[in-house]
Amino acid sequence: MEDTGVIRLKRELKLKRFQFNSIYEFSESIYSSFQLDNIIRIYFSTLMGQLSVSKAFFFDSGNKLFEKRGFKTTEEEFNLLKKNIKKLGNDWFSLKVEELNGDLTDLRDLLLEKKIHCLVNISESEKKKIILGLGAKFNKQEFSKENIEFSFFVSKFSLIAIENAFLINKIIENKRVEHEMKIARDIQLSLLPQVIPRLKNFEIGVLYKPMSQVGGDYYDILKERKGKLPILIADVEGKGLPAALLAASSQAVFRSLNELYFFNVEKFIAKANSLIYDFTRGNRFITLFWMLIDDDERSLTYVNAGHVPPFLISREKTIPLTAGGFLTGFVGDAQYEKDTIRLKKGDILVAFTDGVTEVENPEGKEFGEGKVVDFIRANDTLPAQEITEKLFKTIKEFGRNKKFRDDFTLIILKVL
Repeated sequence: MEDTGVIRLKRELKLKRFQFNSIYEFSESIYSSFQLDNIIRIYFSTLMGQLSVSKAFFFDSGNKLFEKRGFKTTEEEFNLLKKNIKKLGNDWFSLKVEELNGDLTDLRDLLLEKKIHCLVNISESEKKKIILGLGAKFNKQEFSKENIEFSFFVSKFSLIAIENAFLINKIIENKRVEHEMKIARDIQLSLLPQVIPRLKNFEIGVLYKPMSQVGGDYYDILKERKGKLPILIADVEGKGLPAALLAASSQAVFRSLNELYFFNVEKFIAKANSLIYDFTRGNRFITLFWMLIDDDERSLTYVNAGHVPPFLISREKTIPLTAGGFLTGFVGDAQYEKDTIRLKKGDILVAFTDGVTEVENPEGKEFGEGKVVDFIRANDTLPAQEITEKLFKTIKEFGRNKKFRDDFTLIILKVL
C-alpha cells in the first residue's frame, strides 16, 4: 500500500499536469484572437472556471484597462479603487484583502464589499500597476500556492495577448486614419483648380504644398465673366483635417457668392464673412485675399481680409496690398473696403500664405518677405509658373530640406 507522501505527490503531479494542459489550451485559444473582448472573455472563463470563483477583476494602468466579472462599480468606486491600488507598492506577490490596513483601509472596505478577497500582483514595474482581484472560492477554502501561481501565469499569458491586441488595433486604426486622410487629400485636391486659365495680358503661376496630407491653405480661380477673373488665396486657422474641412466649407461659400456679387468685391467679402461666422461662431477664422483681374483693362481690384499682404512689384517700387478689413469668421458684421490698381507690362504680383516666408533654416532663421521680393526682382524675365517653381526650390534649399512648419501656397501674377 502506498504511503501518504507518495499519494500526495501523485495528487500534486496530477494537478500540475492538469494546470499545464489548461494553460496550454488557454494559450492556444487566447492567441487565436486579436479582439480585446474575446481575449478578456477567454481569460476570465479559464481563470474563474479553474479556480471556482464567481467574482474577479483585472486592472492594467498602462493600457487603462479595468475589466470585472460578478460585480458592479460606480464611477466614484472605480476612482477610489484606481487611486488606492497605486499605494500597494510592488514588493509583494499576493495579498489577502482583509489584511490591508493603514492608508489602504478604504481599499479593503471597498473590495470586501464587492466580495473580493485576494489580490495577485502581475505588475512589471512601479509605474505600470497590473493587479488581479479574486473573489472567494465556491468551496470556501483558502487559495493555495498552486492556485495563486496558476492565476499569475494565466494573467501573464493574457497580458501579452492584451498588449498584442492593443498594438494590432492601433496599427489597424492608424491604417484606417491614413486611408481616410488619403481620401480627404484626394477630395481636397479635386476642389482646387484643375486648369490654370490663359489670359491675354496676364500669366498665372500657382504652387500648393500642404504640410501634411491635408492642409488649411486654400486657393481658387473662379469662372471668368466679361474679361474679369476672380482669384483668391486663403489660410484657415489651424492645421490638418479640421482646417481642411473648414477650407472646403468656405470654398462652397465663396463659389456660391461669386455668382451673386461678382462685380461688388467688398460686398462679396462682407457676406462671405457673415456666413463663415455663422458656422464658426467666432471660434475659427480665415485670412483671405480676394482679387478680381480685369484682363482687358490690365487692372486689379482686391480686398485683403487679414491676410499676409501680397506684394505688387514693379521696376520702380514694391507695394504691399493691405486695403480691406478684418479676417473672416471672427466677427459677424465686419465691413471691408476695396482698392483698384492700374497695372503695366512687367508688373508682378506675388500672393502667398505665411508658410512661404516662415520657412526656417537649421539655424532657426526665417526666409522672410524681403528675400521673396528680391528673388522675384532677380527672376522677373521668367514665365510666372517658372518663377513659382524656382522660388519653391530656392526656399527648400534655404531650409536645407527641413520639414516645413506650415502649408505652402504661392500665386504669381505677371502682367504681359
